[in-house]
Amino acid sequence: MQRPQELAVGRRLLGHIDGRTTDLAEDMFRNRVTAYSCRERAGLERDRLFRERPIFMGLSTRLARPGDYLAEDVAGMPILMTRAPDGEVRAFANICRHRGAPLAQGCGNARAFVCPYHGWTYDLAGKLLGTTDKVGFAGLDLAGHGLARLPAAEKHGMMYVRPRPLAPGESAVIDVERELGAFAADLDALRLDTYPIYSVDRIAPRINWKFAIDTFLEGYHIPHLHRKTIAPYFIGNCGTFDGAGLHGRMCVARTSIDKVRALPEDERDYRPHVISVYQLFPNTILIWQVDHIEIWRAFPGRDDASRCDVEMTIYKPADSTRPDAYWEKNRDIAIRTVMEEDFPLGERMQIGFESGGTEEVVYGRNEPSLVHFHSSIRNALGVAA
Repeated sequence: MQRPQELAVGRRLLGHIDGRTTDLAEDMFRNRVTAYSCRERAGLERDRLFRERPIFMGLSTRLARPGDYLAEDVAGMPILMTRAPDGEVRAFANICRHRGAPLAQGCGNARAFVCPYHGWTYDLAGKLLGTTDKVGFAGLDLAGHGLARLPAAEKHGMMYVRPRPLAPGESAVIDVERELGAFAADLDALRLDTYPIYSVDRIAPRINWKFAIDTFLEGYHIPHLHRKTIAPYFIGNCGTFDGAGLHGRMCVARTSIDKVRALPEDERDYRPHVISVYQLFPNTILIWQVDHIEIWRAFPGRDDASRCDVEMTIYKPADSTRPDAYWEKNRDIAIRTVMEEDFPLGERMQIGFESGGTEEVVYGRNEPSLVHFHSSIRNALGVAA
């Protein structure tokens, strides 16, 4: 974040530590468990949150060179992102215009995409270059059979896609500045384009996608669930929260923050002692971890409210001289904390929600990030509960 915000957040955190308090929401928030388990609610979320809105797809360095591509499903929409020879990021439905086969899987670098089914070939801009069996498809308008274009944008070292094909005459532009709102300058200050990707891990836990995001939106559980992993390094149930439209930022203090007290305020560097957790609506958690970036993205299952796909990526600084063993340790801590502690407990909680044994959950005033996130979902869906 920017220097004035860093100092302000640091002062707030020290005040909370001294007073044994935390930022508070205006009131408690009650959420019906059907928000996590109802098939109809899940369908509404997929349509309105994951098809109609721009979705964060990763840092720009994920497509670092011309020819780099990324293929993944977003709530049922197969997406192919490319960096074209002109340097522009483009996105398409990863669906061959002949019989619908996917053109690419995973990530890599290519000069063109050849359909594995019948060999139709497309360039990095989605143009159909040619078909096999020229006689069988004589007269086919190649220009009219390029890949279906999806709106895409890149700014502040971040890539976005809207997972709905363009309508005739519709602009392919996504206004990232407007999308990020008050956080645009904040995220720009992180210089995200200087962090190449280090690792990618994926898991498919039996939890609703919102459960995966909830995991990161309060420090209340840290002293309890994570007492053997990260609890010794953080001050639990203590943090700041700031909202920016549908997005939010929670900052939590490391136990090392007391080191700054000996310095005059204008000389204090809070960055080594504060973790900034950005909740980018609807499904992304971007964590500034002092010396690297950790990003979690959760996607709803195609037709099951109780399943999701989660991706965790680590981006390290381009100028880092630390050995791979250091980054593997950070990756291992993230996996052990979330994938071996948070998500397994979440799976048992999901079963409880589906049992009919309870009707609602309560987010406390000491969990303002959770309150904001679920209030934002209701607002975006246009529902009261």
